[in-house]
Amino acid sequence: MTAAPLGEFHLSTRIPTSAGGRTVTRTRLHTMLTEALTDDAHPCPVALVCAPAGSGKTRAVGDWVRELLAAGDAPTIAWLTIEERHNDLDVVHRAILRSLTDTGNARVQKACAGLDSEAPDLGAQLSAALHELGENIWMVIDDAHLLRDTDVLTDLESFVRWQPPMLRMVIIGRFEPPLALQRLRLDGKLFTLTAKNLAFTSDEAAEMLDEHDVVLSADDLDALMDRTEGWAAGIRLAGMSLEGHPDPSRLIAEFTGDRRAVADYLIEEVLAGQTDEMREFLLRTSVPVSFTVELAEKLTGCTDAHGNIDWLEHHNFLISRITDSPTHYRYHPLLRSYLRAEISRIGHVEVEHLELTAAHWHDEFGDALLALEHAVNSGDHDEIVALLARTSLALIVGGHGEAVDRLLTRAPRSSQDHPSARLIRAAAALASGNIPVATSTLELLDRRRSGLLVDGAAESRVHLLLRESLRVQTAIGTGGIETALNRLRNVGVGSSGDPDLDAFVLLQEGRALLFLGRNDESEVVLGKSLAHARLGDVPLGVMYCLGTLGGVAMSRGDVVRASALADEALAIGRTHSATSDPTFQLAKLIDSWCRYIRMDPDAARLAAESAEALHRAHTETAGFADGAATLFGLDETGNRHSSVTTLHAESPVSSSLPVPPGIRAVLLPAIQYAYLFAGETGWAHELASETHALLGPTGDTAVVEAIVHLHLHRLDLARKTLQPVLDGELECAAGTNLIAAWLVDASIALARKHDSRAHSALTEALRLAEPQSALRPFHDCGPQIRELLVRSTGRFGVLEPFAERLRASFPRSESAASDMLTPRELELLVELPSWRTAEQIAADLCVSVNTVKTHLRGIYRKLGVTSRRDAIAAAQHNGLL
Repeated sequence: MTAAPLGEFHLSTRIPTSAGGRTVTRTRLHTMLTEALTDDAHPCPVALVCAPAGSGKTRAVGDWVRELLAAGDAPTIAWLTIEERHNDLDVVHRAILRSLTDTGNARVQKACAGLDSEAPDLGAQLSAALHELGENIWMVIDDAHLLRDTDVLTDLESFVRWQPPMLRMVIIGRFEPPLALQRLRLDGKLFTLTAKNLAFTSDEAAEMLDEHDVVLSADDLDALMDRTEGWAAGIRLAGMSLEGHPDPSRLIAEFTGDRRAVADYLIEEVLAGQTDEMREFLLRTSVPVSFTVELAEKLTGCTDAHGNIDWLEHHNFLISRITDSPTHYRYHPLLRSYLRAEISRIGHVEVEHLELTAAHWHDEFGDALLALEHAVNSGDHDEIVALLARTSLALIVGGHGEAVDRLLTRAPRSSQDHPSARLIRAAAALASGNIPVATSTLELLDRRRSGLLVDGAAESRVHLLLRESLRVQTAIGTGGIETALNRLRNVGVGSSGDPDLDAFVLLQEGRALLFLGRNDESEVVLGKSLAHARLGDVPLGVMYCLGTLGGVAMSRGDVVRASALADEALAIGRTHSATSDPTFQLAKLIDSWCRYIRMDPDAARLAAESAEALHRAHTETAGFADGAATLFGLDETGNRHSSVTTLHAESPVSSSLPVPPGIRAVLLPAIQYAYLFAGETGWAHELASETHALLGPTGDTAVVEAIVHLHLHRLDLARKTLQPVLDGELECAAGTNLIAAWLVDASIALARKHDSRAHSALTEALRLAEPQSALRPFHDCGPQIRELLVRSTGRFGVLEPFAERLRASFPRSESAASDMLTPRELELLVELPSWRTAEQIAADLCVSVNTVKTHLRGIYRKLGVTSRRDAIAAAQHNGLL
């Protein structure tokens, strides 16, 4: 069927058109509506489209209806836009019949002509008449929120409940009309499109802006989406403002609810009709970013704040619950910014009082950052410094230093000069990687310290501990860790009685010990820090401790423990939206190292992601992450020598980077082999010398030097250098380096044709590697180890399953042997590792035993071997198994 010509429609029964021809096709919404109403198994007879003013409800449904009518075999579609006059039963009856008549369907027109609009049972008559027609008829009722008359609502509710099976209804409104639709909802017969569904996606927003000849960068579009949250009216108004504007970034940054066009729309479409009492309620509750019923009561003095919020929420008044905190409410950013601009009319003294009320509320419930923001907004110096003194620890431990630094730029100068403020600013500088600023800030505190704070109070032990803890962090980047650590210990570590403070201070002590290479001490201290952090219920503090303990485990080459600690730290970071925190990224780097050691192909990708995130955070560890990502990705590079050159330029073990000695040591053998196999012997000598200077005479240093001697075929010198490590006289900081040491020993023995010694050394390496699933050291040291593994198939006893897993981890090489073997020989070759008898194999392959033996002789001859064991080894070497 087709609709009647537009000129014949009454205004209320006309399908709305796009103003100026401008429209964005909301294909995803059209699809959702069509599928819901026409589903073969469970069609929904009623669709409800509810969202605040300006969400594009009518436009989206109108475009959908036009799209349906333009297609073949479309249903008959009637449209009725509700007006105030329709709150009269006779009027709405006539309007419904008129909307059906105006569809242009002759059979529908005839059916409606026989109905009396004034009949009290019109709903039942209409239902029967439409049922008798047996045609698909869809009715759209727009602006249904305007229906208030009880008789009209009761009549419409009855019609919806008993509508004929071929009828579909689409009800559009700013909020759900009181039609008792719950039964349909429970029965799965009501489909709902909400504000969340109607919110524009970035692509849809870009399409709308294109209608105004506006093309934004990805960052500007993201910023606009943050401002508007996909609200159609907001995007449209932004497009109109951006059209021809020379500086889109600035306009978007300034695009708030107090812009004239936005304010006019909010006044006319959102705030119109609100009582003075409700407007006052809206103004006062716009002070905080979000609020609970209890906070709303304190801000407004309204004892029925709950009722007001319920009314606003039910009427889709650009208010929503916060997903993770359903008892907290927030206004749309544009509405809140308009209300914030208007709040001055109640007087600045009252506004300051509201800000302080919000500050006290957030302080009481432990949200130090929001409390400080409202205190700064109030401009009250005493309140600001009191908050800083109480919450400086929470703000620093919570990683809020940079946010506080930005807030304090708006605070009175006297507040900015408070020692607590300076401590937080030093923490912010450290978080952003600006160590010089952190150093100068701490030095300023030292100069001003004469036993007194600015306001005359004696410096508290809390401030002393925080100041010396920050000094330790600074020393890790600049040097003098031992001195800074002693200063911190002189103040007294871990005995304040405050679990949050003790966790933070112990964490800094543990980090200092890690960077000093005192891993055992570091682990003990960090264990205490972790216990305090868990006791104090500080999730980020727990993440910091776990990440640092992961660094200790990595320093020892303990893959299993490092992986477990990194996994737990990463889980906490994801749960608490701390994925941009540098410690989260360092835990991710530790995880990528564990994957690298276990030959997981995701290692390089994860390390590269961490490097990118650390660069965005401007931390000094970004350089280490760059080098690690390059090292972990060498196997996948197209130009290996070029990548090794990059590795040398961005070495993660460079002396210029603040890297714990154990973590530096754990990467050394892989880097050394990379240099040597790239033909860069000079870089290998340079690395050996630098390692000796940084680590001293350790087992790790001996392994790096022995690798160079082996490569240059100085076998005696290589063995002499390595022997103290193998004898246990010279310890390796990293357990994985001891695996590398035994593999070097195996390579030396192979070069001397000492097969028995080579096998023993390889077995010891397997024994050490098996618990950690450490595959990487065997790949790093060259093809001779792989060949020895293959030749020794079946000779490793309980370690054979791990040896087999190791063999399978090597890439299979192309071999001409596969071309020489016949299909039947290849089929038989696969059976050899099973060690079943020729008779058993013959039975499975349905051939004679003599045929199996003939094929076996062919396999041995073509592979150049004389036994089954050697055939298996040769096949694995050539990538045939």
